[in-house]
Formats: sequence, C-alpha cells, structure tokens
Amino acid sequence: MYVKATLLFSILFSSFLLSQTTGTVKDQSNDEPLQGVNVTFGETGTATNESGKFSIDVPPGTELEFSHIGYQRISQSAQNDMTVKMSPTVIKSDEIVVRAGLSDETLQKTTASVTVFTANDIRESAADHFQTLIDQIPNLNWAGGTSRPRYFQIRGIGERSHYFGEGAPNFSVGYVMDDMDLSGLGMLGQLYDLDQIEIFKGPQSSVYGANALAGLIALRSTNPTDKFNLKSSLGVGTDNLQSGNAALNLSLMRGLNLRFTGSYNYSDGFRENVSLKITDSNKRQEAFSRMKLRYTPSDNIDVLATVIYSQMSNGYDAWAPDNNPDFKTYSNDKGEDSQRTYGYSLRANFEASENMNITSITSFTETDLVHSYDGDWADSAYYSKIHGWNYTNLGVDYYSIYSVHRNEKNRANLTQEVRMSAGPIILGGYYKHLKEQDIAFDNNGWLIGGATDGNSHYNFQATAGYAQYGLDLSSSLKLKANIRYENNSIIYDGSSQGLDANWEKISLPSINFDIDHSMLGYRASLQYLMDEFTSVYGSLAQGYKSGGVNQQPYLSNESRPYEPEFIRNYEIGLKRSSDKFQSQLSAFYSQRKDQQVSISSQQDKENPNSFLFYTGNAGSGTIQGFELENEYQFLPSVKMNANLGYLDTWVDKFTFQANSETEGTGGNRDAAMSPKITGSIGFNYNNESGIFASTQMSYKDEYYFSDSHNQKSESYSIMNLTLGKSFGKTTATLWIRNALDEHYTTRGFYFGLIPPNYPDQLWKSYGDPRQFGIKLDYSL
Repeated sequence: MYVKATLLFSILFSSFLLSQTTGTVKDQSNDEPLQGVNVTFGETGTATNESGKFSIDVPPGTELEFSHIGYQRISQSAQNDMTVKMSPTVIKSDEIVVRAGLSDETLQKTTASVTVFTANDIRESAADHFQTLIDQIPNLNWAGGTSRPRYFQIRGIGERSHYFGEGAPNFSVGYVMDDMDLSGLGMLGQLYDLDQIEIFKGPQSSVYGANALAGLIALRSTNPTDKFNLKSSLGVGTDNLQSGNAALNLSLMRGLNLRFTGSYNYSDGFRENVSLKITDSNKRQEAFSRMKLRYTPSDNIDVLATVIYSQMSNGYDAWAPDNNPDFKTYSNDKGEDSQRTYGYSLRANFEASENMNITSITSFTETDLVHSYDGDWADSAYYSKIHGWNYTNLGVDYYSIYSVHRNEKNRANLTQEVRMSAGPIILGGYYKHLKEQDIAFDNNGWLIGGATDGNSHYNFQATAGYAQYGLDLSSSLKLKANIRYENNSIIYDGSSQGLDANWEKISLPSINFDIDHSMLGYRASLQYLMDEFTSVYGSLAQGYKSGGVNQQPYLSNESRPYEPEFIRNYEIGLKRSSDKFQSQLSAFYSQRKDQQVSISSQQDKENPNSFLFYTGNAGSGTIQGFELENEYQFLPSVKMNANLGYLDTWVDKFTFQANSETEGTGGNRDAAMSPKITGSIGFNYNNESGIFASTQMSYKDEYYFSDSHNQKSESYSIMNLTLGKSFGKTTATLWIRNALDEHYTTRGFYFGLIPPNYPDQLWKSYGDPRQFGIKLDYSL
C-alpha cells in the first residue's frame, strides 16, 4: 500500500511540475524586467514579480496572454524558462514608477492618491529645497515658525510645532529620505541630485506605521551606476544668496559603484533687524552631503548603503511686535533654528528563487535641534518709544519682559525592517527604537505653565508585523489587502524647575510615566483595468497614530497621557494615461476617532511668554474632499500641468485649560491648517535648441491657524518663473520666486504681548518675498 501511494504521489507531483510554466517578461525598448505584467490563460492567471519573473500552472504549448498598462497586449505559447518582450504604447520616459511602497509599481497602477516629482520636474522648477514645491501639491500644507518647513499637514492632519511640552515625538505625516525616518525633521529637504519625490495622501499606516496617519513624503536620491559622471552647479541671487552643488559617480570595480553629493546654500533671510542693525538675523546657512555605495555581485544580490550629514546653522528672527509686512524686526537677542543630522541606511535585497525575495532595511539617524528666540520680540527702547512703557524701577514683583527661550533636542532613531515576498504574498517585521532628550529653558521667565527650566527623556520602542496579499480576480480586476499590527511603548522621565513666592527657582516634582499602546492598521483596495490606459479603484483603510505623554509639570496624572488616534478612510479614484495625457482623480471621506489636538494657551495675561503647551484627545472629526492632477503635452515643446485640491474638515467641540482659572472651548469648526481649496497651474516649454521656460502659479485658500483660537490666514497666490538655455554640457537658468511679491502669512499666534494692558491680538509670521537669481549647471 505504501509503495502504491508513493508511486501515485510521484506521478501527481511529476505532472504538477510538468504543468508549471516559468519565464521572464522584459521591456522591448531597454531589456529591463517588467513587474506587474498580467499573465493569463482563461481563469488562470498570475503576475510578474520585481525581477519580471512568473510561474503559472499551465502545460507547455498553452496560449498565454501578457498585458500591462502602457504596453501592447501580446500572446505567446507557453514553454519553460521562456522570455517575453513587450513594446511600450506610451513614451517610456513619461512612465513613472512609485518606489516607496512594499514593492515598486507604476503610478498608473497604484490604488492611492500620489503626487510625484521626477528629476526632470525638479530641474524645470529650478528649486533647491522641497519648500519651493509644496504649494504645487493639492491638499498639502505646512506651518511656519521655523526657518524651513519642518511640520506638514496632509488633508488637514499634521503637527504645527513641537515645542517643549507638546508631547512625544510622534508625527502624523511621515518624512523619509533614502529609507531614513526623518519625520518631524522636514527642514532636511535639499533637492540636488534627487531622483524622485513621492507624496502619498491618506493613511499609510498599514505600510509605514504610526507616523503615517495622514500620509507620507518620501525623497529618493539618484543611485550609483557603472558610468562615470560629474556634475556641478553654482548660483547667486538676491538676499545675498550663494549656492554650490556637486555630484560625482564612480565605478570602483565590477558590481561596486559609488556616488557622492555635496550642497551648500546661504542667504540672509529677508529680515532687517532694526535693534541690532544687521540683515542676517534670520539667515539660512545650510550644508548637506550624501554618499551612496551600491554593490551587486550577482543578479540576485543588491546592496545599497547611504550615508548623509547635514549642518543647518540657521538663524531665527521672524516676528515683530508691530506686525509690519516690511520684514523689519526689533529683537535684541539673536534667535537660532539649527539642525545637525547624521544618518545611514542599508537596504539589501536577495532573490532566493524566481518567486521569493528577501529584503532587509536598516537605518539610523541622530539629530541635534536648537530652536531659540527673543521672547518679547523687541528691546526696551522699542516698547518705551512706541508704547510709552518704561521698564525701570518697577519693583521686585515686576516680571521682566526680557526673556530668551531656548529648546534643545537630541534624537537618535534606529529602525530595522525585514520583509519576504513570495509571489503575491509579502510578510514583514519592523522594529524601531527612538530616544529623545528635550531640554528647554527661559533665562528669566515662564516656560511651561510656570516652569522655568525643563529636561525630559523619551524612550520610545515600536514593534510591528505586517502582511500584504494580492489576488487577480480576473485579467482586469485586482484585489490587494494589507494589515499591520503594532505595539508602541513609551517610557518618559522629566524634571523641571519653577518659581516660588519670592521668585526664586525651586525644583518641581519629577515625572515618571510609562504607557503601552497596541494599534491595528489595514487597507484593502479593488482595482479595475478598463483598458491599457485607464483604471479605477476603490479602497478602505484604517490608519493610526500613537498616543503619548505630556511634559507639562502641573497636569494631573489623569490628564498627562493621551490616547492613540485612529482614522478610517474611504476612497475612490480614476487614473488615465496616454502618450500625451496623464490624469488622476481621487475622492475621499475620512472619520477621525480620538482626534489628537495641540493646545497652546497664555496662562498669565501680563506675561506674553507664559504659554502652556500640551496635547489632548478631542473626540471625533470628519474629512472629505478630492484631489485632481493633470498633465497634458498639447504641443511637442509645450506641457501643461493643473492640480486642484478640495478639503472639507470638521472637529467636534472640546474643552481645554485656557488659563489657571478658566476653561476654554475649541472645535465645532474646520480643523486648523486646512485650506478648503489648494491648486496650481503651470506651463513648461522646451525646444530642440536647448531653450526652456516654465511658469507655475499656485493658490491657497484661507485657513485657521490653530485649534485653540479662531484666527484665520488670508488666501494667497504665488507665481514662480524660470527661463534657461543649454549650451552643450552647460546650462544657464534664470529664476524668480514669488514673482508678484505676494505678502502672505505662514503662521499666526493669538495672545497678549503689548503692555500695559496686554490685549489679545493676532501675530503673523510672513513667507518669503520676491527673490530672483541665476544658476549655472555643468555636467561631464
């Protein structure tokens, strides 16, 4: 009986092997493997993996059909180890591959709202920092209050600041550069030698975890190749702008390639400090370097190492007690907004078999941040001359207005991820260990609700497991599902000092607090391929953001922790692409649960520095809207792009501690930093003689500045222009940013500053005025 069973099993197993057909699908134009090609016979089907390989249960001689968006559909007879080459139906250079997900896929096949800037898009804009591109992205906003954009909001969700007291270093918008997690550190946005920028809108927690409740911004630089390349760039402009960049690519040996990039940028910062009689108190002085090493000893091993170092020695002097729009300031103490970052990542991919890949991603970053400013924004001469307020001989009970606030952070972040893909299945594990020391002091005042100095330590650990499964229900209907389970642990230790009745510093009780949260994120999408150029999709996703611990020393133990926030997102979309036209439309509706809000309130009416910062949960809220992005090549030399975002948000009513005696009320209105309409339109011109030009106009509607008051910004439009000419290996570009010299605000605070009555007023910080310059690029 055993012999018969063994014989029968052997026959069946042999028949199974004989019915397996394997092969590779490549692009006819460049011989590169194609991922995501549908290989079908009747109801039987599969798709090619990252290496273009497939395996399907059909016997040799079966007529297989191969289809892929942007390629001509073909049929071939099945045979083992077959090679199939497909011809593009669209211009290959226009095909965009999104690389920030668990696997690479074309923009046309992604079931999400994704904005992509290619290297060519960046070049045409003449932008040197991500800040220049932000206003072109529908439903993306950013908060001022720093020398460069550091905090982002996608679809109305995201932080506006991270002052001492505002809780754990958890962020709603993920920010990743070359596999390094830099969430909350968006100042690091140099664009030279970048290959692509991808902005995912909507919750991405099933892939990226707790830092992607609202979405993700991913920057990816150019990888090393086996060809020698040297390029450089020099630029000058108004505001004493001086910039220099260089990139070098070398092949060290067969399979081992190196690429090095360096950038330097300096400008005065558009401010005239009347008190100090200087024009560089708000300066930007930024240096950045990156080295990438790629090792490919064989076809199935690919190792990419990246090391970065950045030193941003920026000043900070952006506020004035007369709210003047002329960029004049009166502070008598220099502010600082500096960031030093060192980091590395190591991505290793091993192709174990035709259908199995193993990927390991290790990253580490360490960042030192300093943010300081003159607390009263002016010297005594200003207040005496303008407001008749004499600060001499006011007695021992007088709380001096002279005050420098300084916040120093050190953040070390280690992440490790391992994933395995086998056909349509991806399994992975993730570990993160983040340590942050947060030190803040006020040289003569009130730091957080009565404390004068603070020192806190966060020890944050996250572990997660995730899975993804893709299923071809038919040749044109595809199902994809993700799930992620994550556990976060926070250990917090904090100490601070306060003032006693005699205005002497005393130590306050130390704070020791531990919390653990478990969270579940998921996403399911269904995509229908209407033809080779058009697809529609629908998706359901749940995202999450970790809870945390407030540093404020006077909060009760019950009020100190805050809970995780969850969001459930429903989305439908349409994507269409041809050789001249690309369009994507996404409509969404989201429900927020245990919504986290950041509160700032002035505790002492006669002290403009007596702010209390903390984070709490506000109940629920909703978000709905759409994003529309179009690109149309209507002439061989002229391309148009038009983007539009609409956003309708709602935050339920909530209460907060307005001061030591009263309770304030917030919510029952739109969310902060959520303009209803954002949009842009642009034209790009390129001809065969090397002349190129572009114009880009963006619009942003009004929005609330904060959750704790009802003051709004004003709507504004920004126009950027470029004009250039290529002369062989050299290119000259003339650029103008904010060409119409629009005055617009990037941050607003509402509190009492002006003595003796300290009436509440809206205080504004303004965006950059018109600036123009010229840049020379050389490539060898």
